[in-house]
Amino acid sequence: MKSRWLVAGVAVLLLAAACKEKVAPPGDIATTTPSTGGPLAAEPAPAPATPVDGEATVTFGASALAGSVFSVTWTGPANGGDYIDIVPRGATATSGEIAYVYIPADGRNPVELRAPTTAGEYDVRYVLQLTGARAVKAIAPLTVTAAAAILAVPATVSGGEPMELAWTGPNGRGDYIDIVPEGHAATSGELTYAYTSSGTPAKISAPGRAGTYEVRYVAEGPGGRKVIASQPLSVTTAVATLKPPGNAAPGAKVKVEWTGPKRRGDYIDLVRKGETKTSGELSYFYVTAPASELSVPAQAGDYEVRYVMEAPGGRQVLAREAISIR
Repeated sequence: MKSRWLVAGVAVLLLAAACKEKVAPPGDIATTTPSTGGPLAAEPAPAPATPVDGEATVTFGASALAGSVFSVTWTGPANGGDYIDIVPRGATATSGEIAYVYIPADGRNPVELRAPTTAGEYDVRYVLQLTGARAVKAIAPLTVTAAAAILAVPATVSGGEPMELAWTGPNGRGDYIDIVPEGHAATSGELTYAYTSSGTPAKISAPGRAGTYEVRYVAEGPGGRKVIASQPLSVTTAVATLKPPGNAAPGAKVKVEWTGPKRRGDYIDLVRKGETKTSGELSYFYVTAPASELSVPAQAGDYEVRYVMEAPGGRQVLAREAISIR
């Protein structure tokens, strides 16, 4: 049993970490502001002995789709630490930017920025880094238009059922399809998810517990994740049956007949009568195993054989039958 729990434990830790903070792969455009108030996205141009003041310009298309990447052509002094940022329309502070990119050390032009996920009116600015101070040297307006997505979701599925969900959407870096309980508003705490970069249809399994859920398209980008499409999903209880012998001798091996959904990771276990935890079992076999046998404890008593389904949201006991060891 130890090996199964080790593998499962590592998988759970990895999934929990991914759900808590879906960090985009290295190389993404910076979208957050450090506590010091300035960009730290990439190496800025080397600082000359004395920063140079001067005029600057920023040129780009008048509008961009929420979460999309667009190009900005610039002119300016290109001091070490100069950067181009996006701020809400009319913002004057040289901190609190929504997204930014340093003027490249190699003078590369144009540079790329990623539009905020929320539609609205913004400013793109060239910010000059002077000794001990910053100065906004150029401002141009940007209109961000709302992104849209479509999800094809079956009305009803069985608990833990593997699904292929067709979708259309912006497919921005870090976008994903998730499943959450009905009414769940946060863009974290999802039961399961699949990145859109894996293609359409998204391959994802339904939660194990029966109930009403939502399948959502979540766009990732500056300003925070945004749900741009949602469809309801009804999950029914998966069904399993068990037929162990009613009695067995201590230390024996018993054959168990069963039917069930046979999800990946499902298993049949033996526990003490009344056990509710889906861990600490006395004996088990995976439903994919060639032999459907359980090792019976040497200690006489009343026990139960259970069908345990592995699924998003936690394991579910689908069936249980009594067995007496005498």
